[in-house]
Amino acid sequence: MKLADCTATELLALLKSNTTTPKEIAQSCIERIRDIDPIVNAWEYFDEGSIEAQLTKIETYNQDDYPLYGIPVGVKDIYNTFDMPTQMGSPLWSDFTPGNDARMIHYLRRAGAVMLGKTVTAEFAVHYQDKTCNPHDLRRSPGTSSSGSAVAVATGMVPVALGSQTAGSISRPASYCGIYGFKPTFGVLPRIGVLKTTDSLDTLGFFTRSVSDLGLMFDASRVHGENYEFVHQYIDNYVSIPDKVYRIGIVKHPKWDEASVYAKEQFAKWCEKLQDPRFEIEEVTLPAFCDTIHATHQRIYDKSLAYYFKEEYAKHELMSPIFYDIIQEGLRITKEEYQDALEKQSRETREFDTWMESYDILITLATADEAPIGLTTPDIPDANLIWTYLGLPIATLPVLKGSHGLPIGVSAVTRKYNDKLLLDFLAYLHTISLLSDIQPIIPVPQKDSNE
Repeated sequence: MKLADCTATELLALLKSNTTTPKEIAQSCIERIRDIDPIVNAWEYFDEGSIEAQLTKIETYNQDDYPLYGIPVGVKDIYNTFDMPTQMGSPLWSDFTPGNDARMIHYLRRAGAVMLGKTVTAEFAVHYQDKTCNPHDLRRSPGTSSSGSAVAVATGMVPVALGSQTAGSISRPASYCGIYGFKPTFGVLPRIGVLKTTDSLDTLGFFTRSVSDLGLMFDASRVHGENYEFVHQYIDNYVSIPDKVYRIGIVKHPKWDEASVYAKEQFAKWCEKLQDPRFEIEEVTLPAFCDTIHATHQRIYDKSLAYYFKEEYAKHELMSPIFYDIIQEGLRITKEEYQDALEKQSRETREFDTWMESYDILITLATADEAPIGLTTPDIPDANLIWTYLGLPIATLPVLKGSHGLPIGVSAVTRKYNDKLLLDFLAYLHTISLLSDIQPIIPVPQKDSNE
């Protein structure tokens, strides 16, 4: 097995045993990028000189003091990096170098990680991207907006990569590309130095090919300490409960009818495997107000984009039509309508938190089907933005196959600040063989063909 095929957890074990070095790991990833990226276009910026400078520093560290010692990380191109441009998927910000690191990048460097480069994002982390291809089928969408990060992880160009989610931009690419995605509780990963689109929705997260890597990344990149009251109470001081019985709700969400028949059948079959003494399972119906969350989310989303991108809107000749249309719609939303939507979000988040007291985990489809054909084809509506709107931790699990043999993910959702409980649940699924590590996809150029 090549080093580029290993998970971060496996690489750390190899480093610990002196079987390899950070430089050898980085070189294996670089070689994979050279071979594969011309096919899938996952990287926006990649500079071997920057990597070499980081390695020179890291190799002076004592591995025992650095939980991500020597681990390469792909960085979605909306995170500030002092040594690389941050262009946010737009020609309007071409070659912009912020000169500082986002707080989360600082945390990862402090943990010993190597920032391998910047991955492709949709324009301003919204919808439009026509560059990165799904490695399972190059004709298909990889999912937006964290497309480059998901593809880089799925192909083994990097073991872990950063994303962000304002609607479904981690969950959907993870589902389409057949890897793990994790969006923690809103605010648990610091957003300082990251492109802002929507104050009450923007959430950071990451992609991996193993469950154990999710825990590594979460602990290295989140906030800690008494200054973060709820994080300190529920995450810093979390204690795993041996032999915990998980109360699991199987959910048919408000967009369930949009999902393909085949996807729903495969989901039902996977749920039948959840037969374990530690699982109490029931089918549940979400609170009625969830039926209107998509509309409320859109009102908040469109108005926020119209506010934050006024200057870019004035230069709309360098903006995609879809982004331009969103801003125009946002400009029609009144201040009062926006404030009402924010109040509704806050109220419904509290109500849902109370409703969730009866369940540890909710399970549902991550996407309506396999990735659609066409890099700019709109996605079929799904439930991802519901969980984002409510600020909940969500993991995307690569466990299903669609009618063409392509990946479809399952979502596991938990209550706010129960991130560690969710990770414990995933670890248990791994021990009973319902989850497994993912081997990288090695794509080859494909000829055009009819479906």
